[in-house]
Amino acid sequence: MDIKVIVLQMIQLFLVIALGYLLLKIKILDVDFNKRLTTLLLSVTTPALIVSSVLSTNIEKQISEIVFVFIVGIVIFLVLPILGFLIVKVMRVPLQQQGLYIFMTMFSNIGFMGFPVMKSIFGNQAVFLTAIFNMIFNLLVFTVGILFMNYHSVQKIKINLKQLLSPGVIASLVALFIYFTGLQVPDVLSSTITMIGDITTPIAMLLIGSTLATIPVKEVFTEVRIYPYTILKQIVIPVIAYPILNAFIRDPLILGVSLIMLAMPVGNIAVLFATEYQKDVALAAKAVFMTTLLSIVTIPVIVALFLA
Repeated sequence: MDIKVIVLQMIQLFLVIALGYLLLKIKILDVDFNKRLTTLLLSVTTPALIVSSVLSTNIEKQISEIVFVFIVGIVIFLVLPILGFLIVKVMRVPLQQQGLYIFMTMFSNIGFMGFPVMKSIFGNQAVFLTAIFNMIFNLLVFTVGILFMNYHSVQKIKINLKQLLSPGVIASLVALFIYFTGLQVPDVLSSTITMIGDITTPIAMLLIGSTLATIPVKEVFTEVRIYPYTILKQIVIPVIAYPILNAFIRDPLILGVSLIMLAMPVGNIAVLFATEYQKDVALAAKAVFMTTLLSIVTIPVIVALFLA
């Protein structure tokens, strides 16, 4: 794995993020259009990217390995809230913000940023494996995620089971079906799905940039607690996790995807959930901004240290 290529790819992604930031500032993009872009990404292009990952690549993974990826993903998502709880205690986070910090630690940006970054670093096979992690993500964010978002809250919690069957989860199930059955999809349909999936990366990066542009920069850098949290999440957790993952995971691709997933910045969904459940939306937005900005540097560093 050529670290120079990875760095160049991350720089390219960062430049597209910067373009999205600029486009909102000069009002070519706006908040309403961002919402429609989000729907397009979540409902159309990302599902197409997931399905295309098994159509355009010869994935050489046995059923036992796919099951192993599920197990790895479940274990990671079980450990992350424990780490989140330790972080809020070490940082002495105020009680009303503790649930949000645990949520942000558990649910990284697998959807918008995870798929394109994994594809850039490891190729289409990584997209397929990331889809498995994303399935677990979706199943947990609308159940356990709601519980953490309302941690120490007296607010009545409502869990909508229909949200578990998101387009991303459905696409992941379709990809697994195609993989296990060896279903042959006509070339014209396969190439169309792949073409639609390929626009996910630029749209996702533009959307991240335009979303970051809605956050007042001065307010981000005055949130003192964000600094140690970003270091803990983006650097300390992946560094500590590597020797543990390496002891149990022999497949380099599964190891790489698992580690980079832990290095992903806070997911945009933290802002959406904070808005929905009337939590600290500004804090969630600042965390997304800071961790996303730092990930442009930390992800290539982690790749260079452990995966190159």
